[in-house]
Amino acid sequence: MRLVIEKRGYIYNSITAVQKEMRTLTSDQWQLAKKLLREAAQYQMMLEKGAFADQLIDRTTPVLWFGDATRSSWVTVATNPSRSQFLDRTGALRFDEHGPLFIRPQSMTWDDYLQEEILTDSIRRFNHYFKQPNVYRTWFGRPGGGKLEGFLNGFGASLYEDTSDPVIHLDFFPFPTQHYMGAIKERGVLEDSSFGQTFLLRLLELFSLKGIILLGKEHTERFAKLEPDIDWTTYQAPDYPDASFQIGFSSQFQLPVVGLHFKPSEQFIGLGNRKDENGVSHGTYGAAEHLYRIGAIVREEVIRYAQKGD
Repeated sequence: MRLVIEKRGYIYNSITAVQKEMRTLTSDQWQLAKKLLREAAQYQMMLEKGAFADQLIDRTTPVLWFGDATRSSWVTVATNPSRSQFLDRTGALRFDEHGPLFIRPQSMTWDDYLQEEILTDSIRRFNHYFKQPNVYRTWFGRPGGGKLEGFLNGFGASLYEDTSDPVIHLDFFPFPTQHYMGAIKERGVLEDSSFGQTFLLRLLELFSLKGIILLGKEHTERFAKLEPDIDWTTYQAPDYPDASFQIGFSSQFQLPVVGLHFKPSEQFIGLGNRKDENGVSHGTYGAAEHLYRIGAIVREEVIRYAQKGD
């Protein structure tokens, strides 16, 4: 069964049967989510009028998070939603307005998008993302597989499974771009803006958090600038000397923050095609079974860190 709403000539699916079966956000979460989504959309409108405009993917809308925000969860943090989440190899959109994330139809203006019902639809899609069929598993990984999910399984968590600690993924910047952020020369327009410096911290207030996992050294450094009072301790995973990570405690959110200096979702986990001091290839680090082991090691150190703080 589908509830279809028509507004300004645009017909869209507001609720699916799968969505009806799931928990819903609290009234405070709905209020904050709509406020932040409206703010992000208005900032995207502004970016479309400046030097950053060519980097934005036409008809996409801000993605605030991926996962079930009704549960107390770990949060993983990366840069921004991937181009490959939205575009195929030819540059065409991978899905239309009925896909897992909200794509504006050609006839939909930003004013149309900012209507209450459509913001609500977008937020439901964030919350039900990992229950939908078109999950971007090339980056997130498959249930029981490798990539980010493999690392998280070793950590005792999952993007998909209800039997593990739940995980929500979000990004410093909620805008899909044509190129990787590091390759965009105009990225300072976004990174150095008031929006870029404050949005993530305000977004984190929406969730009930167990802890924060930063996916990469540059993300750890970026978060450290946002909360400079964190006292970090650096670790190396035994048997994986190049898989270093940091653990600190956020006084703002009152929870542990893990800063990985590698990227479980990317080839060679962001370390390059080299070998470590033991002669082990970084490509080996990225195999599912090794990501699982590294995740378990990180979890053990987080537990020890928390016990020392008690």
